[in-house]
Amino acid sequence: MQPAKNLDPIVIGIRKIITEKGLLQKSVAARAGYTEQQLSDMLNNRKIIKACDLLQLSEALGVEVSDLLDKCKPA
Repeated sequence: MQPAKNLDPIVIGIRKIITEKGLLQKSVAARAGYTEQQLSDMLNNRKIIKACDLLQLSEALGVEVSDLLDKCKPA
């Protein structure tokens, strides 16, 4: 895993929610309609996360898009 400082703040927010909810990336990917590799690429800055991805990921995680953005703010 890359150091958090090199990750997009939105990626950090998504990862936090996945961890907080105790979910597997595999299940999040499936719920969002992505392959495991596609989600991995997003979470490792190999694929840009677009607005439509945020919507799909928020639905898969059971949160609002704004929750993904709130989680990327420094504590």
